[in-house]
Amino acid sequence: MKVAKFAPRKEIYRMSKKILTTLLLILAATALRAENIVIGEPVPKIHVRQWLMDFRPAPADYTCIVFYHSESPMCRRALPVIKRVIDHFDGRMNAVIVTKEDYDAAGVTLTEHLDDLIGVAFDEDCRTFRYFLVNYIPYCVVCDHKRRAVWCGNAANLDEKTLERLINASKVKYKSKNKNKKK
Repeated sequence: MKVAKFAPRKEIYRMSKKILTTLLLILAATALRAENIVIGEPVPKIHVRQWLMDFRPAPADYTCIVFYHSESPMCRRALPVIKRVIDHFDGRMNAVIVTKEDYDAAGVTLTEHLDDLIGVAFDEDCRTFRYFLVNYIPYCVVCDHKRRAVWCGNAANLDEKTLERLINASKVKYKSKNKNKKK
């Protein structure tokens, strides 16, 4: 009868290092997939099945696209932050809250947030969530009137000063690009 030999400690250590490295690479690849938005590049189109109460936000120089779910406490806390940012920009920015929930479920909680510059879009077959590669909520993308991304991240982290600085920097960058194209 043969007795099974156990692997030496060095071999176990090497194997565990290989397994750990493989797991880290898989996690890194998954994390890289989360960011589909490149600052300065065009953002995907929003595919709307229906607008809440058929109300679209007024046009503005910048649009804040917020991906939302009514059962998320973080999403509910982010909406006042978005409202404050929209008010700060005084008509230069609007917001589109995108949800993949049913009209009846989300409509009740989101109706109070509607105004001239804030609208709620119901995603058509989750296409907008897929095209933006939304992996967490409240995810937010701010883009200019040409649909170029200016900022993206957690909507609760959005603040007026940071966004103002980014918008001013993007204006300078885009003006210099346009000057080079005219030559």
